[in-house]
Amino acid sequence: MFVNEREARKNIVDICKRIHERGWISSTDGNVSMKLGRDRILTTPSGIHKGFMTESDLVVTDMKGKLLSGSRKPSSELMMHITCYEQRPEINAVVHAHPTLCIAFSLAGVTLAKCLLPEVVFTLGSIPTAGYSTPTTNEVPKSIETLIQDYDGVILERHGSLTVGKTIFEAYNTLERMEHVAEITHKARQLGEVHPLNEEQMNKLMDVSKQLGLPQKKINTECNGCNVCPEGGMNLPTPQPLQPSVSSCSSGNQDAKLIELVTKEVLKELQKG
Repeated sequence: MFVNEREARKNIVDICKRIHERGWISSTDGNVSMKLGRDRILTTPSGIHKGFMTESDLVVTDMKGKLLSGSRKPSSELMMHITCYEQRPEINAVVHAHPTLCIAFSLAGVTLAKCLLPEVVFTLGSIPTAGYSTPTTNEVPKSIETLIQDYDGVILERHGSLTVGKTIFEAYNTLERMEHVAEITHKARQLGEVHPLNEEQMNKLMDVSKQLGLPQKKINTECNGCNVCPEGGMNLPTPQPLQPSVSSCSSGNQDAKLIELVTKEVLKELQKG
């Protein structure tokens, strides 16, 4: 069900301000869109501060990205949104943000796809990470094209998050849930080793989910060693807790100095909150 354009404009501005207030976008970062019909998209424009944006700043395009109304240029990431709409005809909203901890985990090479929290298994299934792609290029739509078919929330490596929903509030709720999972996981890893839900626990959750009539979410195979997914998990070693390091900087993906710096920046952001 599509909402009228006046309501859609208000909803997008409200959601953008909320995301900015939470610190999940800064300045002109991020973009949000809603479908106004089968062939029209209302979207945030390029190069505008989302915290101070007004309803009149939004623009309308067709499903190819061609500007139909508005005085500004459509978002440079619009093709990513269009790809979501093409792959998921039932969704009507897309939110791309830069949540601090989700990005930090992708920088450190740590997946959030593990089955850790029952609520996430119920609502999201798991949280996959799309491979790195150059922002504002066609690489980004291609990187999420397959994942977005099965998941409502995807982390974009070094770039941010992408969430979708039948309404803009569903898409926002998924963003909020993803960053909350990242915060819990980060704190747990500082305290010790993080253990995924075991096979018995997962089977019980699946049974409860079916009994409640909840949509059956796909569990990603990046679960890092729990190996209890219906489709089989990748038998990878469980990551060790993050520890500050004094080792010198290197170019490897597991660079200890990089992890130390990321952890410090994340803690600063949490202290601000």
